[in-house]
Amino acid sequence: MLYGGYFVYSDKTGVYGVEAAVLEPIGDPDTPHPKQFRVYRFICDRCTFINGILSDNKFHPDKPAWFAKDLPSLAEQAGESIELFISRFTSENVVQRAMAWRAVGEYWGFDELDSYPITLTRKEVYNRYRRECYK
Repeated sequence: MLYGGYFVYSDKTGVYGVEAAVLEPIGDPDTPHPKQFRVYRFICDRCTFINGILSDNKFHPDKPAWFAKDLPSLAEQAGESIELFISRFTSENVVQRAMAWRAVGEYWGFDELDSYPITLTRKEVYNRYRRECYK
């Protein structure tokens, strides 16, 4: 694991929501073998889009998501139309939703999605993520 990663987890039992993990190397980006990584984990909730409102609150779909006012900028940064971007947030497809939530993290910073990221050493990253990285 040299450059970080993005992992999407879907609970096969359906008990837990879709989660994503972002691994960012800490330190100089030109270092070929970073010694530490910051790991952000967050839920990739399925949003609703009703009456022109993108909401991440299934109980109050009339309340816009905290990032909804920035949809034009988010879509532009992702190089997509607003319609496609909204369809990613509302998709049943977990990968599509994870792509939309990643764009939110890249735009606002992943600390907006996970206020308490963990820091792992290179060895800890290898032990925790080796099955995902080394198939």
